[in-house]
Amino acid sequence: MTVNVADNTSSMNAAIESLKRESVPKIIFGAGVIGEVLFQACSVAGIKIDCFCDDKVKGPVCGRKVLHSSELRGSYRDAIFFIASANIKDMVDRLRDLGYSRWYSCGLLLRDFKASQKSVGSSAFTPEHVEYKVSTCVLCHDNYMNPDRLFVQSVDIIITEKCSMKCTDCSNLMQYYEKPENVELDETLKTIEAFCRDMDDIYEFRIIGGEPFMNKELHLVVEKLVLEPKVKKIAIFTNGTILPRETQIPSLQNSKVTLFITDYDELSRKLTELTQLLDERGISYFSQKAQGWTDCASLEKHNRTLEQGVEVFKECCAKNLATLSEGRLYRCPFHANGARLKAIPDVEEDFIDFLEKPLNEIDSAEMRKRLRSFLVEKTYIEACDYCNGRPYGAPKIIPAIQIDKPLPYRKVSS
Repeated sequence: MTVNVADNTSSMNAAIESLKRESVPKIIFGAGVIGEVLFQACSVAGIKIDCFCDDKVKGPVCGRKVLHSSELRGSYRDAIFFIASANIKDMVDRLRDLGYSRWYSCGLLLRDFKASQKSVGSSAFTPEHVEYKVSTCVLCHDNYMNPDRLFVQSVDIIITEKCSMKCTDCSNLMQYYEKPENVELDETLKTIEAFCRDMDDIYEFRIIGGEPFMNKELHLVVEKLVLEPKVKKIAIFTNGTILPRETQIPSLQNSKVTLFITDYDELSRKLTELTQLLDERGISYFSQKAQGWTDCASLEKHNRTLEQGVEVFKECCAKNLATLSEGRLYRCPFHANGARLKAIPDVEEDFIDFLEKPLNEIDSAEMRKRLRSFLVEKTYIEACDYCNGRPYGAPKIIPAIQIDKPLPYRKVSS
């Protein structure tokens, strides 16, 4: 299996020349923005791409057909794959399940490649956001190739249960909170410190809610993350309904920080004012229409078998959205909020509690082992039995349908 390519230029050039001479089909696994940039890089390098493979994107892309992974064996029994997704482990596992062993990291071609706007076709992504996504992907691949490093692509941190909208299908379960509250600041800062201590690299902290700007102390969380050298990027997810306070502006102007604005049309009532303010103050942001919602927001025990639960976990597109909440690390925001709501029972192996004892009493080497096992080796969590599932390619639903009052749900017995 192709697992690594030496970092020096001569080795990479030799690998590219070898690939150009290979007569087997060559497929880009991932037809999103990174896949489009990778296609251009392959073209520049003289590597002919036969098609794309993606279970979410419909083709054609860059003039090539896009196959669902289930179609690969029928069309290409032998192929070399270029992985164009930050979730490289999922891609490698999927290829292995399909019987393919030859793959290359996109870093082989994208490490020093400068994408042009042409490389993303009709995509609405700005050149800055394309660069953001490509650099994320390359870093994730580099860390995957180095198993001794403890790395996470992104980790969500919940700072509030409050939201300025009430969507019946919110995948973060805000529609169930009867008396939403902001998260206690001291707890949040201690959790960040404890989590960062034993990680080698964290590409991105994603600040989420609810609506993060409903927490007046948001800037204090951002300032904490800005000062953490292991954190490369800070993403704040907002819905375009609230303008940042003047006291919050300086923290948002840091080069690490980007606002990701979901545009809900008329529901995002402050969107125009928000983008004007961000432009005036030199704050980085990216705005995109609401899309990709699936029916994954119900809280109901399914009584699946263990084998069925493992399959739900394996196919989930959110299982790598590690989430910090109430001093604990969860594998996804659904589990984190389900636990906050007391709708999912506590299973000790399914979370890591950083605040169970003082940080100086937690053995760092032992915690690194626990984190590696939890983030890399986990194959199932009990929360999967309370979730409808979020498989790649799941049918899409209308986003942001509003409700007047919180939805009822069943709490688990304590």
